[in-house]
Amino acid sequence: MTRADSRRVPAEQIESVVKALYADADRGGWEHLSPNQRTAQYDKWVSDPEIGGLLTEYMSSETARSWIKDGPMKEYARALQGAGRYARFGSSLGPTPTLIARHALGPGAIVIDGSTGVKPFHGVASVEGGTKTYLAWGEAKNFRYLVWACLNYLAATPGVEAVIVVTETMADPTTAAERSRLAIIADRCSLGLKYYRTAAAKRVAAEGGAS
Repeated sequence: MTRADSRRVPAEQIESVVKALYADADRGGWEHLSPNQRTAQYDKWVSDPEIGGLLTEYMSSETARSWIKDGPMKEYARALQGAGRYARFGSSLGPTPTLIARHALGPGAIVIDGSTGVKPFHGVASVEGGTKTYLAWGEAKNFRYLVWACLNYLAATPGVEAVIVVTETMADPTTAAERSRLAIIADRCSLGLKYYRTAAAKRVAAEGGAS
């Protein structure tokens, strides 16, 4: 959808469409679908009266499909973690800073207020005894940004450790070869490395689906 297309759609219609999209994506386990399954799902959404039915009042079916794919669904993973332009529509299914901290450091880890942020997702956690650890998390494809964030923080904050948490899903796990490569990089940079795999349907309410 071009900017001109989006301007033609009333804001309340956009809001209704995104809410319906994200609710359906949550129910269907979007993050665990294969590429072919996602392609089929886009077609279903275009045919859905609450989604494509509203959009096609203002644009073609092809344009509506492109907007769904390159707009809300491209931002879906970030919205689940409360970030991005569609953050307000995201559910609580994404790995929260507390889930990441407890997975990486143990059940007693506490995220320090005001320490979290995005691009990449990060935060500072403390464990019993007051030891602080900088955490940066995201997908393996963004590993270099996670490394850079950690190194920048360590350069400005001596004496603090840093851990990278690579997030993945059952449908798109990090391969053994890639894990080996990332481990070498993390070791050379003196960074901890963990993996957080989301559960197949709903995230566990405490430490979450770990791997």
